[in-house]
Amino acid sequence: MILHLRAAVQQLYAVPPGEFTALRKQLADEAKAAGDPDLAKRVSALRKPTVAAWAMNHFVRTQPDGLAEFRGFAELLREAQRTLDADQLRTLGRERARRVDALGLEIATAATEAGTSVGAGALAEVHDTLVALIADEDAEKKILTGALVKALSYSGFGSVDIEDAVAFEDDEPAFKVIDGGGPNAEAGDGATSAASAEAAAVDLEERRRAKREAQRNRLAGALQATRDAAREVDRTVAVLTARQEEVTEGIADLERRLSTARERLAKVTAELEGATAERERREGALQQAERALADHDAQS
Repeated sequence: MILHLRAAVQQLYAVPPGEFTALRKQLADEAKAAGDPDLAKRVSALRKPTVAAWAMNHFVRTQPDGLAEFRGFAELLREAQRTLDADQLRTLGRERARRVDALGLEIATAATEAGTSVGAGALAEVHDTLVALIADEDAEKKILTGALVKALSYSGFGSVDIEDAVAFEDDEPAFKVIDGGGPNAEAGDGATSAASAEAAAVDLEERRRAKREAQRNRLAGALQATRDAAREVDRTVAVLTARQEEVTEGIADLERRLSTARERLAKVTAELEGATAERERREGALQQAERALADHDAQS
């Protein structure tokens, strides 16, 4: 007997999709019989997960360690995007597709071994959900509940739409100075005059050197600032390039799915045309048989 909605969710989203509806009714009936009509109503309102969502839930529940490395990779990629680390973004961006494909196949295989086949469309939705996990920490949290009811997707910018993605929202849960002579120095003293002249020359040269150094420091600072700005632009370009690649991959995936859907439509249309022609042929034969019978009856 379930005592709260969480218990119902734990049971319902663990069973294969084919058993979901019957178990949901059973749990709702039990709650109603126990005198808790509100719980029965909430259980009845729980939505059946799509095949892709069930495959993700099954993998999260039965192979939690299987997601550990992928989640670590996702955090590295999100951190690279936050810090605009161009080199890291390029490296991880190239690795992303391979990891998504590999884990997607693992998830599909686990679901198939549990008795639920994951077709091409559902596998594409599993891939979309894994991409959403990488892009958004909130999406990752939703996936880890093991109670997804639909696949998630990421368009390449902004956050992932996670509204109504799970069964229910859990409320519990310096300068050197040169001395040029003192005030008592004699003007006619040649040694003193020479010393003063030498000191003055040294002072002038020191001032010139200090001025050149200060100017060089200003130029070096401007150069460093320009380099920093250039690196910042490089990082921004890398981030936008990575995002462009994500959007391009998303478009390519949508085009593949659209192509598959069109092929299915063409197949179904051809089958429908064949069935329609067969129906017309059968109707013609039926009318002919009816007329033959009527003619026979008329002659009798």
